[in-house]
Amino acid sequence: MKKNLKEIVDRLRRECPWDRAQTMQSIRHLYVEEAYELSEALESADSLRISEELGDLLYIVLMGIRIAEDEGIASYEQVEEKAAEKLIRRHPHVFKSKSVSGEAEVLANWEKIKEDERLSKESDKGFFSGVPKLLPALIRAQMMQERAARVGFDWPTSRGPLDKIHEEAREIAEHLESDNKRELEAELGDLLFSVVNLARHIGVQAEEALSISNKKFSARFEHVRRLAKERNLSLEQLSIKELDELWEEAKKLPQEDS
Repeated sequence: MKKNLKEIVDRLRRECPWDRAQTMQSIRHLYVEEAYELSEALESADSLRISEELGDLLYIVLMGIRIAEDEGIASYEQVEEKAAEKLIRRHPHVFKSKSVSGEAEVLANWEKIKEDERLSKESDKGFFSGVPKLLPALIRAQMMQERAARVGFDWPTSRGPLDKIHEEAREIAEHLESDNKRELEAELGDLLFSVVNLARHIGVQAEEALSISNKKFSARFEHVRRLAKERNLSLEQLSIKELDELWEEAKKLPQEDS
């Protein structure tokens, strides 16, 4: 028997005490959790796991729409229609006669259409109003930079952000002995923002790059712990030089995800 997920969600909303008790706010965190679980599944390249996580995310989306219907916010048809209208409006090269030279022009047109949409509303909430404030900072920084770049606010080459990184690093060095932690925090933020800008210029997602480094550090540190244990050494009692020697040894060992 073919199973219809929307019908299942509707039945759960009617008959399951947990599902009936949920509100738009109570399931808000689930969107984030399921999205991260899907992202992790995509990284694993496990097709069965990816399919399962896509289903979990779809369930939460359908549950949110059903709750929206129950609370008089919007119907499924209204949500679907709004999404369809937006996609058609933002793809004139597909649904209208507009021609484009490639992906870069598609993105530029998309941003121009979004800006026109913002300006047509009663109040302009700002150029970056469409970039969620609750995103992880690295992702939000890269999205803001991408949006600004699409209207021409950008370095001409990757040399620009690289030089900016050196400049920000020098400014931090000048303030390292300062007791003004807020000033140091601001300078460090500027440095991180510039690093994200370089990542964008060379076609790298900063969040993913840092995630890879996190995994690398975790795996190597586990090797360090194992080597110390095999030699009856206590990490807490080792000198920096001894720890560094273990670290260099760990770097030569096969790496596993952690």
